[in-house]
Amino acid sequence: MPIIHSTELRKFIADTFTAAGALPEEGRIVSDALVDANLAGHDSHGVMRAPYYIRWMEQGLMTPGAKLEVVTETESLAVFDGGWGFGQVMGQEATRIAIGKARKTGSVTVSGRNFCHMGRLGDYPAMAAREGMVGIMFINTHGGGKLVAPFGGIERRLSANPIAIAVPRRDAGPIIVDVSTCKIAEGKIRNMQTANQPVPDGSIIDADGNPTTDANAFYGPPPGALLPIAEHKGYGLGLIGDILAGALSGGGCSRPGDNRVGNSFLLILVDIERVRGAEAFGQDVDNLVEYVKSSRLAPGFSEILTPGEPEERTQARREKEGIPIHEATWEDIVGTAKKYGVTDAPSG
Repeated sequence: MPIIHSTELRKFIADTFTAAGALPEEGRIVSDALVDANLAGHDSHGVMRAPYYIRWMEQGLMTPGAKLEVVTETESLAVFDGGWGFGQVMGQEATRIAIGKARKTGSVTVSGRNFCHMGRLGDYPAMAAREGMVGIMFINTHGGGKLVAPFGGIERRLSANPIAIAVPRRDAGPIIVDVSTCKIAEGKIRNMQTANQPVPDGSIIDADGNPTTDANAFYGPPPGALLPIAEHKGYGLGLIGDILAGALSGGGCSRPGDNRVGNSFLLILVDIERVRGAEAFGQDVDNLVEYVKSSRLAPGFSEILTPGEPEERTQARREKEGIPIHEATWEDIVGTAKKYGVTDAPSG
């Protein structure tokens, strides 16, 4: 399995995007976001996505050079249209605008549609957390990307519809909760299929509704489906996320016959200093974390971590040791790069 240093990987992926037709700044932003996901241990949202993005460019489903359009705007509200540009590029710009608005008003709600795949959802609330804000985000896939069976059903009706929330801390990295409303991300199943590994029990069903651990049964034909987390509770969260992200933005909710995959979203930011005061808020958060971590440990555990800490540790290790990439995934990435004349792939 190749193990690639993040610095080399960033340049190689960025060069590949640029050679395929992206603007240099777009290539850099998207490459950084994908590599950062790998560094955090979220390989399902990492550089394995690069060949898929480039295929979308080839098919006219992703628009290099697109400009973010403000559809509706007030002091504390905005609706954006991403023009099917790179999701990470459009998403970061929309979040920066939202942060600026929240600085002035104390809180802001922004919605977006026609963004291509935005990558790791937690990146955007985390941007706000680093600016002293709470960020809450819902996202869907425009009615395409249907993967999840509703509670009580066996056919694909919803997308993964993740929810991400980030909270700043005074002397530590932010608490970041970034969870899919289904039991496993589709990208992880794709990695398991590539590696010929079983999918965890209770995560997927085949086309007849039977539990299975075979990734091929999920993809079909005929296709199976993902299962929601916590049964009816995850189903409810996924349904609400589809509405908040899709119906409010105008991007659309899951529906028959629409299979173009993009992202629409709802992002809510709260400026802590304006609402409570950062010092008092930070003290409450620190006290809570200290109290939670003081619990006696369950068998097999050496410590209690807050959401975001495992990613920080994985990032530190992979920054030092390199990023492992499955052989078949790396072959796809290198083959895509060679197609556009980028031949200086780093060796692992």
